[in-house]
Amino acid sequence: MAVVFFALGAGTGTWAARIPAIKAELHLSAGLLGLVLLGPAIGSMLAMPATGALLGAVSPRRIAQLGVLAVAGLLPLTTFAGSAWQLFLVLAGWGGGIGVTDVAMNTEAAAVQEHLGKTTMSRFHAAYSAGGLAGAGAGAIAAASGLSARANFALAATVILAAGAGCAQLFSAAPAAHPSHQTARSRWPTWSWTLACLALIAFGSFLAEGAASDWSAVYLHSSLGAAPGLAAIGYTVFSAAMLGGRLAGDRLTDWAGPARLVRASAGIAAVAFLGALLIGRAWAGMAGFAVLGAGLSVVVPIVFTSASRLGLPGPNLALVTSTGYMGMLVGPAVIGGLADAVGLPAALGTIVVITTMTAILAGVVKPRAATAAVARTRARAS
Repeated sequence: MAVVFFALGAGTGTWAARIPAIKAELHLSAGLLGLVLLGPAIGSMLAMPATGALLGAVSPRRIAQLGVLAVAGLLPLTTFAGSAWQLFLVLAGWGGGIGVTDVAMNTEAAAVQEHLGKTTMSRFHAAYSAGGLAGAGAGAIAAASGLSARANFALAATVILAAGAGCAQLFSAAPAAHPSHQTARSRWPTWSWTLACLALIAFGSFLAEGAASDWSAVYLHSSLGAAPGLAAIGYTVFSAAMLGGRLAGDRLTDWAGPARLVRASAGIAAVAFLGALLIGRAWAGMAGFAVLGAGLSVVVPIVFTSASRLGLPGPNLALVTSTGYMGMLVGPAVIGGLADAVGLPAALGTIVVITTMTAILAGVVKPRAATAAVARTRARAS
């Protein structure tokens, strides 16, 4: 299963590395490129709720395979787009494939975790982070060697399809919902304040990750005076720290407990990033992004685990995941708007607010809260 997570991460990393080539090929302005890049997030957000509903009747295996097929098939097609609107449509479809795969693989990961009886979600997400770094690294090497984006994407798509679809064959062949629970109502999220808070935490975590992705280099170079080469590795530092945190996340969750770990990691990230903003030096900014990546690394895996235990996993995970993608969609724009009004360093203070909110709401990920909700849902279903 980790291979499917890795393959999806590799797809997104490969695309991110070759965006400059696509921009140059279509002669897109920065503003028009920003609008085009909304495509994947919009496609994912639209596909995820429907995928959660389908998981009550269709197996994660089939849904994941269809999602991987869309991701691999549409990635090379981005290089055939002749205009901004054509690229947007292809990217929206590609994002839909990402959303379908994301919900299916997280639903399956939650089921495997419950079957094994031990915490494993974080290591699956570590595989996704590793795939992103591998895809971005391979894309950078391809660009430096003069390999076209079309050839790069075709090679990546072949690997993603072979590895992702092949390993998805090992997913469960049964629908995520037990037959006795398959009702029209069971295909949609089970509303509770706990689920709403989990979705809010996911929204904030994805928003902070999107802000780090889009604004770390700009902040380090324009606001702190770092050289362009040094500023460019700001997000790499963030991603590497996130990968390291996720590799250790399962053991830390078992040792400290999910609520305590989320509270501590988010709190440390808030304090460290606030300190980095106040110091206002390049080395502090780099350290702040590293601690932020490590602090956020465990949040989403734990939130997804808690959501999967609130009734039927597919619909609830779809809600939490799509809400998270909404945060990634609006985050960079929010930061940009605030930066125009109060400056980029102050605008990045939004991340401090978000991580502080996560620390305050950490109690909703307690296993006993999820277990009680499952019991109530099963009682209603019977």
